Amino acid sequence: MIIPVYNAERTLSATLESIQAQRFRDFEVLFAEDACTDGSVALLQDFCRKSDLSCKLLLAERNGGAAAARNRALDVAQGEYLAFADADDLLEPDMLAHAAAAAETADGPADVVGWDWTRGLSQGARYMRQADYSTPLQAFRGLTGGASRWNLWLFLIRRELVERHHIRFVPGADLGEDMQFMLRAYMNAGKVVQLHEALYRWNAQNTSSISRSFAPAKRAQIETNLAEAERAFRDSTFSQEVPQAMTELKLYLKRPLLISPAKSDYETWYNWFPETNAHATEGDDLPRHTRILQGMAARRCWLGVRLYYVLIHKMVYGFIYR
Repeated sequence: MIIPVYNAERTLSATLESIQAQRFRDFEVLFAEDACTDGSVALLQDFCRKSDLSCKLLLAERNGGAAAARNRALDVAQGEYLAFADADDLLEPDMLAHAAAAAETADGPADVVGWDWTRGLSQGARYMRQADYSTPLQAFRGLTGGASRWNLWLFLIRRELVERHHIRFVPGADLGEDMQFMLRAYMNAGKVVQLHEALYRWNAQNTSSISRSFAPAKRAQIETNLAEAERAFRDSTFSQEVPQAMTELKLYLKRPLLISPAKSDYETWYNWFPETNAHATEGDDLPRHTRILQGMAARRCWLGVRLYYVLIHKMVYGFIYR
């Protein structure tokens, strides 16, 4: 299991407790420390000293970001499978046990096992269900179309697959790094398994404003990872089977910009991947309200986009999920 850690002292203890509580015990924990300036290293050292799990603490001389930290851990990982976690989330006690059991299929070991998750750490947290799939192509379509999340902590991935196809993260490109990693994994996977169990708890408070999340420097990181995924896509059989997948992915990537009250975010949506705007209303898998929203944005009908935000996002969703 790979966990990048940077200044996570406030949340790290709970994460470590959930790792120690795993009922499955035959795994190694690789802490990819990233030049922390708080008390995180002391917590990690104490955990490695006291835990009965196999632990490695990989210390960094300088801060390089999550992508570079994960690469350092991948270079020394030895287990048959890879799992990932973040230093402010929680693992359910059965996460690794259920995933490892599911990986052993009658047809041989699975390349990827996926599961559902919980949004939030408290009792009132929401169960989040991934889209159904039984083949790598179906799983891939779920990611590119937005029906499934690509967060690394949702998957158990066979390490041999990652090494054989030289799948790594792009150092310095820390947004969308899990997107390109999982898309490339599915492009090269054979047997895949899906579990409809919420095995991971995501700290939903780790959110920021749309404007901050899509600032130019952050969009550049997403574009770097997207370029990696596109290169792999062009060389895969998926490019013939689902040629529209990258267009759908780009529309999905910029869709959050329309869930905003700010016209500047709408303009960013229109000018980011502008070649996709002509396809904004396509896709039978998209909900009708999403096609309507994107259609209005493609015509620069900003009043309609703002009304959608107020009526649907703030009033309807805000009431349901308050």
